[in-house]
Amino acid sequence: MQKRTAIRLSGLGAMAGAVLWALGDVLLVGGAARVEAYPLLLRDYAPRIPFGALPLMLGLGEGRLAAGALIPNFAVPLYLLGSWHLWQGLRPAGGWLPGLAFALMLCGNAISPLGHAAFYYPAMVYALIPEVPVAAHGALLDLGARFDGMVRIAWLAAVLTVGAGVLLSSVVIARGGTAYPRKAALILNPLVPLLVAGALMAVLPAPLSNWVYAGVLNVGFFVLYAVSTRLLWNQSR
Repeated sequence: MQKRTAIRLSGLGAMAGAVLWALGDVLLVGGAARVEAYPLLLRDYAPRIPFGALPLMLGLGEGRLAAGALIPNFAVPLYLLGSWHLWQGLRPAGGWLPGLAFALMLCGNAISPLGHAAFYYPAMVYALIPEVPVAAHGALLDLGARFDGMVRIAWLAAVLTVGAGVLLSSVVIARGGTAYPRKAALILNPLVPLLVAGALMAVLPAPLSNWVYAGVLNVGFFVLYAVSTRLLWNQSR
């Protein structure tokens, strides 16, 4: 009974974590700046700015960007619980694959705060450019580009590691023997939850569609954890 309660609570906690991470995404990259509002950055200096998220962040304000960067960092323990929750569903299959899937998800979630919060720094650097003398623009453009390189490494490392863990989990489920029905592999994988989120983007009006776009990965994880929690609700193995 205690383990069943832990599995339920960890699934609900992971769902809450997905909501908080999606909120952080919306606060951090949920804008839609127009070129005419920021011609210097989005037109004149565009060839020198590799940071693709900049149009989604300009004009949002430092306080909002800081909140968007920090909220998911404090919520990451909930995603670590989610990794444990999924592992409980995989463990009955036995062998080393469930453990590897768990390790990938756990490690990917553990390193994800840097990949998320790092978006804040190049955005703040680039936003400063119109406020300083032209002579300083080149140095700030170079600094922003270096920050962008750090963002790419940190973000891709986290996303690819978690994605590999979830993909491996779906393979384990499809092979059978887990606490999930084998057909659950059609939903508990990296692709289908993202397709659900993509469908929401297509039907929702702005700015809601922009917000779903910003938080698409975590909307997908909410779907994944919601389905898993429902399937494991009465499991005790």
